[in-house]
Amino acid sequence: MREKRSWWGGLLLPLIAGALLLFVPVPPGAEAAAAGASSDRGGPVTRAEVMWRAQYWVDMAPPYSQGAYEPGPGGDYDYRTDCSGFVAMAWHLDANPNTQGLPGFSHEIARGELRAGDILNSYYNHVIIFHEWVDDRGGFSYYSFGGGSSGVEPPGHFYGNINAGSIDGHPNGDYRALRYDGIVEDSGPPARPHPVPSGRVVSARSADGRLETFAAGADGVYHSWQTEVNGGWSPWQFKGGPRNAQLALAPNADGRLELFALSDGTFDHMWQTGPSAGWSGWANFGTGGYRVAAGANADGRVEVFASNADGVFHRWQTAGGGWSAWEGVAGGPPRSRLAMETAPDGRLEVFALSDTTFGHLYQTAVNGGWSAWEHFGGGGHDVAVSHNEDGRLEVFASNPGGVFHRWQTGPATWSEWTGTGGVADAELTTARTADGRVEVFAINGATASHSWQTGRNAPYSAWETFGGGGTEIAAGTNADGRIEVFGTSHAGVYHRWQTGFSGWSEWGRLNGPGPAMP
Repeated sequence: MREKRSWWGGLLLPLIAGALLLFVPVPPGAEAAAAGASSDRGGPVTRAEVMWRAQYWVDMAPPYSQGAYEPGPGGDYDYRTDCSGFVAMAWHLDANPNTQGLPGFSHEIARGELRAGDILNSYYNHVIIFHEWVDDRGGFSYYSFGGGSSGVEPPGHFYGNINAGSIDGHPNGDYRALRYDGIVEDSGPPARPHPVPSGRVVSARSADGRLETFAAGADGVYHSWQTEVNGGWSPWQFKGGPRNAQLALAPNADGRLELFALSDGTFDHMWQTGPSAGWSGWANFGTGGYRVAAGANADGRVEVFASNADGVFHRWQTAGGGWSAWEGVAGGPPRSRLAMETAPDGRLEVFALSDTTFGHLYQTAVNGGWSAWEHFGGGGHDVAVSHNEDGRLEVFASNPGGVFHRWQTGPATWSEWTGTGGVADAELTTARTADGRVEVFAINGATASHSWQTGRNAPYSAWETFGGGGTEIAAGTNADGRIEVFGTSHAGVYHRWQTGFSGWSEWGRLNGPGPAMP
């Protein structure tokens, strides 16, 4: 188990007693998009919705009983609280078949074709819902109700191996891979690489699904990593490199992560020597600057942006595997905070916020050149950007008045800025929940708060207190979809993670204090 010590423990300022109330207008079209995400009982259902419905019962935690019934999301039908009732609920069936009846709603597939929402069904005994493959050796994650050694385990998310002698407490050979006849492939834009938020703490998944986290201390960069997928953390390892750096992580086309560290005196980078492998030594990448952001083009080439007193510059991987020279991008706001995201069609977009102005830059074609800077708003304290389930980008910015946001209403059009309340002059980060909702985290010296979409592509909740004050906040996503948040203070680095669809752990040190970050 992970250590769970209180972050606040007298080290930081007290919590705010209550959350701020706010009303956020629905972005145009979002209400209809959110409503359209729900299937009709007994009809077609997307893989994403099957996973979302399965997680709903994990959060609700109904007790196991073959004679009891509980509703699924929306309460339109009561399903039997056992393994096959769990599948019927997740598939949104208009019936309660047992394991012998489920083949009547599905067809057999090869085990190698298993995808999210398919099932492994043991005709007389048990059934589980497949989630995803986690390695190239047969490891996979799944949802189950009533499995394990007791046979009455509550709904949960678990791991197994397709080659093991038993799966979820039952003989492997008894299972058949089945696919619901009404399954619908998830619609929307094709999967694109999305940049990792940059800052003094950064976190991203290695190719094998483990999170890797870096924190910039006064003496250099520190590194900690998950010792297993969705698991605990290694001790902090000092990596040297630039002091008091701003950091950015990006995946290479072959799956290797690359770390960029920019201080006011130098710019260095290091990279994994293989997918999910160890790290190289530092190599110089340029001179000093202010802020950095990095992301991958649609063709996999990494592109890096950095700001300094003269504006914004970029450098990119060339087709031959090397790097271009640094090149200016028509000025841009000097000493600006940078954020990068991927548009629905695969083009990168960059947002640059200084104390006095806000600029926006975008690729004019996928993997192509860049536009001129567009005015995006006034100055502020920090910026973060994410993408909705339907691909539309959404930008968040903080200033003394709180947190504001602006979202795409079309491929090249944006809403006006809208206030949300929230924390004044906050450091910001975003993450996306397992079902595709955007969640925003904000921290200043007095408090930490978060707000989340109440549905996919939907408006946001009121701000809710998330902890005490600190100096930086970052977020990563575990392989199973749970968000993990990292916070810093003069006492070190702490983390807090989702324990289910909506629950959270307490704050605790990330396996030791890590670097102090006042």
